[in-house]
Amino acid sequence: MYKIENIGENCLYIKVLGTMPPSVAKKFVKDFKAKTKNLDNFSSLVDGLDLIILNLKSFKIILKLLKKNNKKLNRAAYIIGKSPVLNKEAEILLEEAKSSKRKIVATLDEAKDWVGIKDIVIQKD
Repeated sequence: MYKIENIGENCLYIKVLGTMPPSVAKKFVKDFKAKTKNLDNFSSLVDGLDLIILNLKSFKIILKLLKKNNKKLNRAAYIIGKSPVLNKEAEILLEEAKSSKRKIVATLDEAKDWVGIKDIVIQKD
């Protein structure tokens, strides 16, 4: 499950929960493209603290999206939990996306600093 929200003019907050099977990954790509379609550039803050693991097919679907968005991306921060498997998945995913504009961080505050957000307060549901 996921949620995509605008948190500024050109910034998205993406919350990912649980697992992401291929059907959900495809829907995510469709929704993400709709949110970024009219943006010349954007930043994103991806909260993956509650993500469990990515299916291999989902991994490939998300990787394709990341590669396509390299030109429009200002910066993206990925908050990943303390799961060694998920940390390795995220590391490989971002490495394969080939963009120095993406960074794995440990906290929401680090993510906000990397993306350049100061005045936004994000609360857990």
